[in-house]
Amino acid sequence: MKPVIEQNSRLMGRRVFLGLGMGSLAALAGCSTAQTTTFEPQNQALDGRQGHLYFIRYPSVLSGYGAPPIKVNDKPVGELAAGSYFVVQRPPGTYKITVQDFSKACETDVRFEPGMSHYFELGPVVRMNADEFVAASMGVTGRPVPCRSGGDSRLMFYSLDSAAGAAAIAKLKERKS
Repeated sequence: MKPVIEQNSRLMGRRVFLGLGMGSLAALAGCSTAQTTTFEPQNQALDGRQGHLYFIRYPSVLSGYGAPPIKVNDKPVGELAAGSYFVVQRPPGTYKITVQDFSKACETDVRFEPGMSHYFELGPVVRMNADEFVAASMGVTGRPVPCRSGGDSRLMFYSLDSAAGAAAIAKLKERKS
């Protein structure tokens, strides 16, 4: 017969493991219900005199975090859920873009000319090799854009070139149809 202490610790270990598993499933289920919200029209033709900022987020089991708010020059422009994108248009110039992660934010500057498009994926902050694996498993392929605000956010932007950005948008549109 095994000592009572050993039996209790094995039982406790199973309960902790079961609790963590159930909590993870609940978190994943809660995250899958998030929806993208935009505060600017998405059904208008793009104006060639303006610059275009595309914000992209791929569908993935690891794409938790709900639908984090995106801001341009401190003004909310949308909330980006997994498996979606949206675009904002602005006159040529330099703009601060921000992704808000609870009370922490990642912000950076982007500059563009008339008709220029920038494509930004949203993904986890990469600090070590394990983070690169998580980013890759979330479908993120762009070049990390450093956060200016200290880097405590769990999310950051990744820059895509025009061809990769247009392909990512087309793929997301295809999934929706």
